[in-house]
Amino acid sequence: MKNIKKCISFIIMSLVLFSCEDKGLENQDWLQDPNFANPMTLNLSSEELVLTKDNEEEKAITFTWTEGNNRGDGTTLTYFFRMDILGNNFGEGVDPEVSTTITEEIPAGVFTKSYTVGELNSLLLKNFKRPGDVVTNLEVQIIARVDNTPQFQKPEVSTSSFAVTSYSPGPLPLFMVGDGISGNWNYSTGKSLPEITERTIYQFTGDFSVGSFKVIEKPGSELPSYDPIAGNKIVYNETDPRTADNVFKVTQAGRHSFYLDIDQGIYVFGYVPYENIYMVGNAITGIGWDIGKAKQMTWDVKNPEVFSYKGQFDAGEFKLYTQQGDWGGRALMPAINGTVLIVDGEPIPMSLMPNASPDNKWVIETTGNYELIVNPAKMTIALKKL
Repeated sequence: MKNIKKCISFIIMSLVLFSCEDKGLENQDWLQDPNFANPMTLNLSSEELVLTKDNEEEKAITFTWTEGNNRGDGTTLTYFFRMDILGNNFGEGVDPEVSTTITEEIPAGVFTKSYTVGELNSLLLKNFKRPGDVVTNLEVQIIARVDNTPQFQKPEVSTSSFAVTSYSPGPLPLFMVGDGISGNWNYSTGKSLPEITERTIYQFTGDFSVGSFKVIEKPGSELPSYDPIAGNKIVYNETDPRTADNVFKVTQAGRHSFYLDIDQGIYVFGYVPYENIYMVGNAITGIGWDIGKAKQMTWDVKNPEVFSYKGQFDAGEFKLYTQQGDWGGRALMPAINGTVLIVDGEPIPMSLMPNASPDNKWVIETTGNYELIVNPAKMTIALKKL
């Protein structure tokens, strides 16, 4: 059974609920927590673990639990195993896209779950984003959902925790090679692709040339490589030589961001002409016209062509700079002074003024909470209502 990220709310909401005022219900306290003389109990084979690379194939920990209590004639129990970092509350109230909770439905008749040293260490590294040689406190839980019941019954739940020290499997160096990044297709002279999360996430921001490039593991060898496919996905290639279709393409020279996630099998490549963008003006709450305090916008490596800022803006004017503290620096300006940003309107073109002249300003007409979206790659600006 594959591990999937779910919130407990999904499990609960998947049940059919009936009103507690239903005249056919004999138990009017059906929403109370289960209270049994012998409750379902989760047991751990160890509460403190130290993982080592030499023992990757050995069993690290085993979880066992007693059978849940009978909930009435015809009812059945479905068991779910959950794991998360202690204190995360199993991702409850968190967007599933960012939750780290691991949830697995357990096959019928099974009352145990085990991880090898390698499996558990991989979860710590890739799912929980924990580096090697640190102690991580994990929380585990068994949920016994009641099925085939004429009325909703709260599940039995048993929770425990343990501490585990992970190990570092060692870095996996990757290199970018090609006329789009290293000047030629000499596989011995590639540019290093910085490793952000060990063996998983890589990211580089720098100058690229019009052309193409590949990502390889071993200097001097074209294969194995990580090649692009449709939908910004990547595949691990051990056999196919370079073609025009299995390389990353650069269509515009200049500063770009390249993001690669091996675990998720995705990449993001985008033109990023400026490192930062700053906002200054009386429309920027708490900043005013103090160029030394110009507010930096947010940049997302997974959406590299866009800078954004969410928060309160005041009715007034503002300017955008690509650096802080210089009124005569590069500014992103409207063609006409006093250009009003229409809330939820179409993106408006902007121009780069190397010396911030003429002194054209953007205008926000009404104080409110907005998201300002600036795209230097397309040279547009937009304002969205929050």
